[in-house]
Amino acid sequence: MNSVKWFAIGSACREADWHGSSDKLNWKPGPTFMSFGQVLYHLSDGLGGGLESVVSGKWPSMEEMEAGMKLENMPSCGVQEALSKLEKDKAILRTTLDGISEDDFTNRVVTVPWGWKAKFEIISVAFLGHFNNHKMQLFTYLKLLGLPVNTESLYGA
Repeated sequence: MNSVKWFAIGSACREADWHGSSDKLNWKPGPTFMSFGQVLYHLSDGLGGGLESVVSGKWPSMEEMEAGMKLENMPSCGVQEALSKLEKDKAILRTTLDGISEDDFTNRVVTVPWGWKAKFEIISVAFLGHFNNHKMQLFTYLKLLGLPVNTESLYGA
């Protein structure tokens, strides 16, 4: 995972913070969507923790994961906490990726609790896709909230 992803999220978060979004953390576009603060929290988990679980095989139970995915149970945070969590996740990701060989990354077959079984690199790409979907969700929320973000904020250009 290159630093541009973290820069782009950090950039969007910082812009949100500069424009007073802290009073909008409970905003959501509809009743079945995560709030702005929940998106920040979920996105700030990044990729490190998830890929660390893939490597170690240590996961919460499916019951715990299902309960945690219910909107009423999803945690929320503000911009500064999200930025701090994202920095910690970046360190976890670097440690995780540094700890596996290129052969393991390319050929090791791993499983996740929701039933996928694939090579680690394929699971990693799926996790990255999930991360990018939430990055776009954050960007869309910021735009809907009328905050002055643009594609430079989204892509960190």
